[in-house]
Amino acid sequence: MTTTTGAPPTTRAESQAEQIAKWVEVTRSLQPLVESEREESYRDASVTSRVVQAWKDAGLYRAQLPVELGGDGIDNVVLINIIEEIARQDASAGWTFGVSASGTTIAGVLLDKDSYLEIIGPDGDGLACGFANGMPPGTAKKVDGGYLVKTDPMPFGSATLHTTRVISLLFLVDDHDEKVLDGDGNPVVLMAYIDVKNVEWLNDWYASGLASTGSGHLKILEHVLEDKWFAHPETRIPGTPFAQEFWTPSILSHVGVALGLAKRALEEAAKATKNKRRGAVADLDKDAHFLYEFGRIEAAYQAARAFCLKAYQDAWDAAEAGTFNQSHINRIDQSNYYLTSLLNDIVSTAALWCGSGVVPRDGVVARIVADARVVMNHLVSDPQQLIKVTPSILDIWRDETKVNKC
Repeated sequence: MTTTTGAPPTTRAESQAEQIAKWVEVTRSLQPLVESEREESYRDASVTSRVVQAWKDAGLYRAQLPVELGGDGIDNVVLINIIEEIARQDASAGWTFGVSASGTTIAGVLLDKDSYLEIIGPDGDGLACGFANGMPPGTAKKVDGGYLVKTDPMPFGSATLHTTRVISLLFLVDDHDEKVLDGDGNPVVLMAYIDVKNVEWLNDWYASGLASTGSGHLKILEHVLEDKWFAHPETRIPGTPFAQEFWTPSILSHVGVALGLAKRALEEAAKATKNKRRGAVADLDKDAHFLYEFGRIEAAYQAARAFCLKAYQDAWDAAEAGTFNQSHINRIDQSNYYLTSLLNDIVSTAALWCGSGVVPRDGVVARIVADARVVMNHLVSDPQQLIKVTPSILDIWRDETKVNKC
Protein backbone atom coordinates (compact mmCIF):
# COMPACT_ATOMS: atom_id res chain seq x y z
CA MET A 1 0.00 0.00 0.00
CA THR A 2 1.34 3.41 -0.94
CA THR A 3 1.13 6.25 1.54
CA THR A 4 -0.31 9.18 -0.37
CA THR A 5 0.26 11.89 2.20
CA GLY A 6 3.63 12.44 3.80
CA ALA A 7 4.87 14.98 6.30
CA PRO A 8 6.96 17.80 4.87
CA PRO A 9 10.69 17.20 5.36
CA THR A 10 11.92 18.44 8.70
CA THR A 11 14.59 21.13 8.67
CA ARG A 12 17.19 19.88 11.12
CA ALA A 13 19.70 22.12 12.85
CA GLU A 14 21.95 19.07 13.25
CA SER A 15 23.17 16.67 10.61
CA GLN A 16 22.33 12.98 10.93
CA ALA A 17 25.95 12.27 11.91
CA GLU A 18 25.75 14.89 14.66
CA GLN A 19 22.49 13.43 15.95
CA ILE A 20 23.98 9.93 16.00
CA ALA A 21 27.04 11.12 17.92
CA LYS A 22 24.88 13.05 20.40
CA TRP A 23 22.38 10.30 21.12
CA VAL A 24 24.92 7.46 21.23
CA GLU A 25 26.93 9.49 23.77
CA VAL A 26 23.81 9.96 25.89
CA THR A 27 23.01 6.25 25.63
CA ARG A 28 26.56 5.18 26.45
CA SER A 29 26.58 7.39 29.54
CA LEU A 30 23.90 5.11 31.00
CA GLN A 31 25.94 1.92 30.55
CA PRO A 32 27.18 1.85 34.19
CA LEU A 33 23.56 1.91 35.39
CA VAL A 34 22.48 -0.82 32.95
CA GLU A 35 25.37 -3.02 34.08
CA SER A 36 24.84 -2.36 37.79
CA GLU A 37 21.15 -3.35 37.47
CA ARG A 38 21.83 -6.50 35.43
CA GLU A 39 21.82 -8.96 38.32
CA GLU A 40 18.46 -7.72 39.63
CA SER A 41 17.08 -7.65 36.08
CA TYR A 42 18.12 -11.27 35.56
CA ARG A 43 16.66 -12.34 38.89
CA ASP A 44 13.32 -10.65 38.19
CA ALA A 45 13.34 -11.59 34.46
CA SER A 46 12.74 -7.93 33.58
CA VAL A 47 14.86 -4.83 33.11
CA THR A 48 14.43 -2.73 36.24
CA SER A 49 12.17 0.30 36.40
CA ARG A 50 15.24 2.39 37.35
CA VAL A 51 16.85 1.67 33.98
CA VAL A 52 13.63 2.42 32.07
CA GLN A 53 13.19 5.68 33.99
CA ALA A 54 16.78 6.65 33.22
CA TRP A 55 16.07 6.17 29.50
CA LYS A 56 13.00 8.38 29.90
CA ASP A 57 14.88 11.05 31.83
CA ALA A 58 17.58 11.08 29.13
CA GLY A 59 14.95 11.72 26.46
CA LEU A 60 15.57 8.49 24.58
CA TYR A 61 11.91 7.52 24.31
CA ARG A 62 10.77 10.83 22.88
CA ALA A 63 13.78 11.30 20.59
CA GLN A 64 11.92 10.15 17.46
CA LEU A 65 8.78 12.15 18.19
CA PRO A 66 8.27 14.91 15.63
CA VAL A 67 9.58 18.26 16.85
CA GLU A 68 6.05 19.64 16.97
CA LEU A 69 5.17 16.92 19.52
CA GLY A 70 8.15 17.76 21.72
CA GLY A 71 10.67 15.29 20.31
CA ASP A 72 14.01 15.63 18.57
CA GLY A 73 12.71 14.34 15.24
CA ILE A 74 15.44 11.73 14.79
CA ASP A 75 15.13 9.35 11.85
CA ASN A 76 15.27 5.56 11.61
CA VAL A 77 19.04 5.38 11.32
CA VAL A 78 19.64 7.44 14.46
CA LEU A 79 17.16 5.30 16.42
CA ILE A 80 18.83 2.07 15.25
CA ASN A 81 22.15 3.46 16.49
CA ILE A 82 20.57 4.08 19.92
CA ILE A 83 19.14 0.55 20.11
CA GLU A 84 22.42 -0.94 18.89
CA GLU A 85 24.31 0.84 21.67
CA ILE A 86 21.90 -0.29 24.40
CA ALA A 87 22.00 -3.88 23.08
CA ARG A 88 25.80 -3.70 23.00
CA GLN A 89 25.61 -3.01 26.73
CA ASP A 90 23.02 -5.74 27.35
CA ALA A 91 20.77 -7.43 24.79
CA SER A 92 17.81 -7.74 27.16
CA ALA A 93 18.00 -4.01 27.81
CA GLY A 94 18.24 -3.32 24.08
CA TRP A 95 15.25 -5.54 23.38
CA THR A 96 13.21 -3.91 26.14
CA PHE A 97 13.99 -0.40 24.94
CA GLY A 98 13.60 -1.27 21.28
CA VAL A 99 10.20 -2.98 21.41
CA SER A 100 8.75 -0.32 23.71
CA ALA A 101 10.09 2.55 21.59
CA SER A 102 8.97 1.01 18.29
CA GLY A 103 5.74 -0.24 19.86
CA THR A 104 4.86 3.29 20.88
CA THR A 105 5.50 4.50 17.34
CA ILE A 106 3.11 1.78 16.13
CA ALA A 107 0.44 3.26 18.42
CA GLY A 108 0.86 6.49 16.47
CA VAL A 109 0.29 4.53 13.26
CA LEU A 110 -2.91 2.87 14.49
CA LEU A 111 -4.67 5.27 16.87
CA ASP A 112 -6.13 8.71 16.41
CA LYS A 113 -4.16 11.69 17.63
CA ASP A 114 -5.97 12.24 20.92
CA SER A 115 -5.59 8.60 21.99
CA TYR A 116 -1.93 8.55 21.00
CA LEU A 117 -1.18 11.77 22.87
CA GLU A 118 -2.92 10.35 25.93
CA ILE A 119 -0.58 7.35 25.82
CA ILE A 120 2.65 9.30 25.55
CA GLY A 121 1.52 11.86 28.12
CA PRO A 122 2.73 15.44 28.65
CA ASP A 123 6.40 14.40 28.83
CA GLY A 124 6.27 12.35 25.62
CA ASP A 125 7.62 9.21 27.29
CA GLY A 126 4.53 7.10 27.92
CA LEU A 127 4.83 3.66 26.34
CA ALA A 128 2.72 1.10 24.52
CA CYS A 129 3.72 -2.28 23.15
CA GLY A 130 2.77 -5.95 23.09
CA PHE A 131 2.53 -9.03 20.88
CA ALA A 132 0.14 -8.21 18.04
CA ASN A 133 0.82 -11.14 15.71
CA GLY A 134 -0.46 -14.67 15.27
CA MET A 135 -3.77 -16.03 16.52
CA PRO A 136 -5.82 -13.49 18.50
CA PRO A 137 -5.94 -14.65 22.12
CA GLY A 138 -9.27 -13.06 23.04
CA THR A 139 -12.56 -11.51 22.01
CA ALA A 140 -14.30 -8.16 21.83
CA LYS A 141 -18.10 -7.81 21.94
CA LYS A 142 -19.86 -4.52 21.18
CA VAL A 143 -21.68 -3.16 24.27
CA ASP A 144 -22.75 0.22 25.59
CA GLY A 145 -19.65 2.34 26.13
CA GLY A 146 -17.35 0.34 23.87
CA TYR A 147 -16.45 -3.33 23.71
CA LEU A 148 -16.40 -6.07 26.33
CA VAL A 149 -12.89 -7.54 26.01
CA LYS A 150 -11.06 -10.47 27.56
CA THR A 151 -8.27 -12.86 26.60
CA ASP A 152 -6.68 -16.16 27.42
CA PRO A 153 -3.01 -15.96 28.40
CA MET A 154 -0.94 -14.67 25.50
CA PRO A 155 2.85 -14.97 25.11
CA PHE A 156 5.72 -12.61 24.46
CA GLY A 157 4.85 -9.68 26.67
CA SER A 158 8.27 -8.12 26.12
CA ALA A 159 8.64 -4.80 27.97
CA THR A 160 4.90 -4.57 28.76
CA LEU A 161 5.61 -4.32 32.47
CA HIS A 162 6.85 -0.78 31.80
CA THR A 163 4.04 0.41 29.53
CA THR A 164 0.99 2.63 29.78
CA ARG A 165 -1.05 0.51 27.37
CA VAL A 166 -0.68 -3.09 26.12
CA ILE A 167 -1.69 -3.97 22.56
CA SER A 168 -3.70 -7.11 21.82
CA LEU A 169 -5.46 -8.74 18.88
CA LEU A 170 -9.10 -9.70 19.51
CA PHE A 171 -11.73 -11.56 17.51
CA LEU A 172 -14.91 -9.51 17.12
CA VAL A 173 -17.85 -11.59 18.39
CA ASP A 174 -21.62 -11.05 18.34
CA ASP A 175 -24.12 -11.18 21.19
CA HIS A 176 -23.96 -14.99 21.10
CA ASP A 177 -20.15 -14.99 21.32
CA GLU A 178 -19.88 -16.20 17.72
CA LYS A 179 -17.10 -14.76 15.57
CA VAL A 180 -18.21 -12.01 13.20
CA LEU A 181 -17.12 -12.65 9.60
CA ASP A 182 -16.15 -10.12 6.95
CA GLY A 183 -17.32 -10.09 3.32
CA ASP A 184 -14.77 -12.77 2.38
CA GLY A 185 -15.88 -15.09 5.17
CA ASN A 186 -12.87 -14.40 7.41
CA PRO A 187 -13.15 -13.58 11.12
CA VAL A 188 -12.96 -9.88 11.88
CA VAL A 189 -9.89 -9.11 14.01
CA LEU A 190 -9.59 -5.91 16.04
CA MET A 191 -6.44 -4.40 17.47
CA ALA A 192 -6.89 -2.84 20.90
CA TYR A 193 -4.80 -0.90 23.42
CA ILE A 194 -5.49 -2.00 26.99
CA ASP A 195 -4.86 0.05 30.14
CA VAL A 196 -2.30 -1.82 32.25
CA LYS A 197 -4.69 -1.79 35.23
CA ASN A 198 -6.67 -4.43 33.32
CA VAL A 199 -3.65 -6.62 32.54
CA GLU A 200 -2.42 -9.58 34.58
CA TRP A 201 1.17 -10.73 34.10
CA LEU A 202 1.82 -14.41 34.83
CA ASN A 203 5.57 -13.95 35.47
CA ASP A 204 6.52 -17.22 33.76
CA TRP A 205 9.54 -16.13 31.70
CA TYR A 206 12.51 -18.43 32.38
CA ALA A 207 14.43 -18.08 29.14
CA SER A 208 17.85 -19.27 27.99
CA GLY A 209 18.47 -15.90 26.34
CA LEU A 210 17.03 -12.38 26.47
CA ALA A 211 16.21 -13.50 29.98
CA SER A 212 15.50 -10.01 31.36
CA THR A 213 12.92 -8.88 28.81
CA GLY A 214 9.81 -9.81 30.83
CA SER A 215 8.55 -11.70 27.81
CA GLY A 216 6.26 -14.14 29.61
CA HIS A 217 2.52 -14.61 29.29
CA LEU A 218 -0.10 -12.04 30.18
CA LYS A 219 -3.86 -11.88 29.96
CA ILE A 220 -6.43 -9.14 29.57
CA LEU A 221 -9.01 -9.11 32.35
CA GLU A 222 -12.64 -8.85 31.33
CA HIS A 223 -13.71 -5.21 31.13
CA VAL A 224 -15.31 -2.64 28.83
CA LEU A 225 -12.85 -0.82 26.57
CA GLU A 226 -13.79 2.48 24.93
CA ASP A 227 -13.96 2.74 21.13
CA LYS A 228 -11.06 5.19 21.02
CA TRP A 229 -8.64 2.47 22.09
CA PHE A 230 -9.20 0.41 18.95
CA ALA A 231 -7.08 0.85 15.84
CA HIS A 232 -8.30 3.41 13.32
CA PRO A 233 -5.35 3.76 10.92
CA GLU A 234 -7.38 6.01 8.62
CA THR A 235 -7.14 8.71 11.32
CA ARG A 236 -3.35 8.45 11.63
CA ILE A 237 -1.66 11.58 12.92
CA PRO A 238 0.82 13.41 10.65
CA GLY A 239 4.53 12.75 10.98
CA THR A 240 7.17 10.70 9.17
CA PRO A 241 7.51 8.00 11.88
CA PHE A 242 3.79 7.23 11.51
CA ALA A 243 3.78 7.18 7.69
CA GLN A 244 5.83 3.96 7.54
CA GLU A 245 2.98 1.55 8.32
CA PHE A 246 2.91 -1.09 11.06
CA TRP A 247 5.73 -3.42 10.01
CA THR A 248 8.57 -0.91 9.57
CA PRO A 249 8.92 0.08 13.26
CA SER A 250 8.16 -3.52 14.26
CA ILE A 251 11.37 -4.78 12.66
CA LEU A 252 13.53 -1.81 13.62
CA SER A 253 14.11 -3.04 17.17
CA HIS A 254 15.18 -6.49 15.92
CA VAL A 255 17.77 -4.90 13.64
CA GLY A 256 19.17 -2.74 16.44
CA VAL A 257 19.48 -5.63 18.90
CA ALA A 258 21.13 -7.96 16.38
CA LEU A 259 23.64 -5.26 15.46
CA GLY A 260 24.39 -4.59 19.13
CA LEU A 261 25.04 -8.28 19.80
CA ALA A 262 27.33 -8.59 16.78
CA LYS A 263 29.24 -5.46 17.75
CA ARG A 264 29.78 -6.60 21.35
CA ALA A 265 30.87 -10.05 20.18
CA LEU A 266 33.53 -8.45 17.97
CA GLU A 267 34.65 -6.23 20.86
CA GLU A 268 35.02 -9.18 23.21
CA ALA A 269 37.02 -11.20 20.66
CA ALA A 270 39.32 -8.25 20.00
CA LYS A 271 39.98 -7.79 23.72
CA ALA A 272 40.36 -11.50 24.48
CA THR A 273 43.07 -11.99 21.85
CA LYS A 274 45.22 -8.97 22.64
CA ASN A 275 48.75 -10.08 23.62
CA LYS A 276 47.39 -13.56 24.41
CA ARG A 277 48.86 -17.03 23.98
CA ARG A 278 46.58 -19.91 23.09
CA GLY A 279 48.04 -23.40 23.02
CA ALA A 280 50.93 -23.49 20.61
CA VAL A 281 50.14 -20.02 19.28
CA ALA A 282 52.37 -17.59 21.12
CA ASP A 283 50.64 -14.41 19.98
CA LEU A 284 47.04 -14.52 18.76
CA ASP A 285 47.28 -10.93 17.53
CA LYS A 286 49.65 -12.09 14.79
CA ASP A 287 48.14 -15.50 14.07
CA ALA A 288 47.06 -15.70 10.42
CA HIS A 289 44.05 -17.88 11.19
CA PHE A 290 42.70 -15.43 13.76
CA LEU A 291 43.39 -12.40 11.56
CA TYR A 292 41.55 -14.02 8.65
CA GLU A 293 38.54 -15.05 10.75
CA PHE A 294 38.22 -11.72 12.53
CA GLY A 295 38.50 -9.80 9.28
CA ARG A 296 35.85 -12.04 7.74
CA ILE A 297 33.23 -11.67 10.46
CA GLU A 298 33.93 -7.96 10.89
CA ALA A 299 33.23 -7.54 7.18
CA ALA A 300 29.97 -9.48 7.62
CA TYR A 301 28.92 -7.09 10.40
CA GLN A 302 29.76 -4.02 8.33
CA ALA A 303 27.96 -5.35 5.24
CA ALA A 304 24.79 -6.32 7.11
CA ARG A 305 24.79 -3.06 9.02
CA ALA A 306 25.11 -1.01 5.83
CA PHE A 307 22.30 -2.97 4.15
CA CYS A 308 19.93 -2.53 7.10
CA LEU A 309 20.67 1.16 7.55
CA LYS A 310 20.16 1.82 3.84
CA ALA A 311 16.83 -0.03 3.85
CA TYR A 312 15.66 2.02 6.82
CA GLN A 313 16.98 5.30 5.41
CA ASP A 314 15.16 4.64 2.13
CA ALA A 315 11.95 3.94 4.05
CA TRP A 316 12.27 7.18 6.02
CA ASP A 317 13.01 9.26 2.93
CA ALA A 318 10.03 7.75 1.11
CA ALA A 319 7.73 8.39 4.08
CA GLU A 320 8.81 12.03 4.11
CA ALA A 321 8.15 12.30 0.38
CA GLY A 322 4.80 10.52 0.55
CA THR A 323 6.00 7.64 -1.65
CA PHE A 324 6.37 4.91 0.98
CA ASN A 325 5.12 1.53 -0.29
CA GLN A 326 5.42 -2.23 0.11
CA SER A 327 8.80 -2.35 -1.64
CA HIS A 328 10.37 -0.51 1.29
CA ILE A 329 8.94 -3.04 3.73
CA ASN A 330 10.27 -5.88 1.56
CA ARG A 331 13.80 -4.48 1.65
CA ILE A 332 13.59 -4.10 5.42
CA ASP A 333 12.50 -7.73 5.75
CA GLN A 334 15.28 -8.86 3.43
CA SER A 335 17.99 -6.87 5.21
CA ASN A 336 16.82 -8.06 8.61
CA TYR A 337 16.96 -11.69 7.49
CA TYR A 338 20.42 -11.15 6.00
CA LEU A 339 21.69 -9.65 9.26
CA THR A 340 20.21 -12.42 11.37
CA SER A 341 21.54 -15.13 9.05
CA LEU A 342 25.06 -13.78 9.65
CA LEU A 343 24.65 -13.33 13.40
CA ASN A 344 25.34 -16.96 14.28
CA ASP A 345 28.60 -16.94 12.32
CA ILE A 346 29.73 -13.64 13.83
CA VAL A 347 28.88 -14.56 17.42
CA SER A 348 30.04 -18.19 17.36
CA THR A 349 33.32 -17.33 15.64
CA ALA A 350 33.99 -14.47 18.05
CA ALA A 351 33.14 -16.71 21.02
CA LEU A 352 35.57 -19.38 19.80
CA TRP A 353 38.44 -16.89 19.82
CA CYS A 354 37.46 -15.72 23.29
CA GLY A 355 38.72 -19.09 24.52
CA SER A 356 37.95 -19.80 28.17
CA GLY A 357 36.10 -16.48 28.36
CA VAL A 358 33.00 -18.30 27.10
CA VAL A 359 32.95 -20.72 30.04
CA PRO A 360 31.53 -18.63 32.94
CA ARG A 361 27.76 -19.05 32.79
CA ASP A 362 27.14 -15.45 33.87
CA GLY A 363 29.95 -14.00 31.76
CA VAL A 364 29.55 -11.52 28.92
CA VAL A 365 30.43 -13.98 26.15
CA ALA A 366 28.10 -16.74 27.35
CA ARG A 367 25.29 -14.20 27.62
CA ILE A 368 25.94 -12.93 24.08
CA VAL A 369 25.78 -16.48 22.70
CA ALA A 370 22.51 -17.24 24.52
CA ASP A 371 20.90 -13.92 23.62
CA ALA A 372 21.87 -14.25 19.96
CA ARG A 373 20.29 -17.70 19.75
CA VAL A 374 16.92 -16.35 20.91
CA VAL A 375 17.14 -13.37 18.52
CA MET A 376 17.91 -15.72 15.61
CA ASN A 377 14.92 -17.91 16.44
CA HIS A 378 12.40 -15.07 16.29
CA LEU A 379 9.60 -15.43 13.74
CA VAL A 380 10.43 -12.18 11.93
CA SER A 381 13.91 -13.58 11.19
CA ASP A 382 12.63 -16.92 9.90
CA PRO A 383 13.52 -17.98 6.32
CA GLN A 384 9.83 -17.72 5.43
CA GLN A 385 10.19 -13.92 5.60
CA LEU A 386 12.81 -14.02 2.85
CA ILE A 387 10.72 -16.39 0.74
CA LYS A 388 7.74 -14.07 1.11
CA VAL A 389 9.50 -10.95 -0.21
CA THR A 390 11.76 -12.45 -2.87
CA PRO A 391 9.15 -12.61 -5.70
CA SER A 392 8.77 -8.82 -5.63
CA ILE A 393 12.58 -8.43 -5.60
CA LEU A 394 12.80 -10.76 -8.61
CA ASP A 395 10.36 -8.49 -10.41
CA ILE A 396 12.71 -5.55 -9.88
CA TRP A 397 15.64 -7.44 -11.40
CA ARG A 398 13.50 -8.35 -14.41
CA ASP A 399 12.49 -4.73 -15.06
CA GLU A 400 15.17 -2.84 -17.01
CA THR A 401 13.77 0.49 -15.80
CA LYS A 402 14.30 -0.50 -12.15
CA VAL A 403 17.32 -2.80 -12.04
CA ASN A 404 19.85 0.04 -12.12
CA LYS A 405 18.30 1.39 -8.94
CA CYS A 406 18.85 -1.84 -6.98
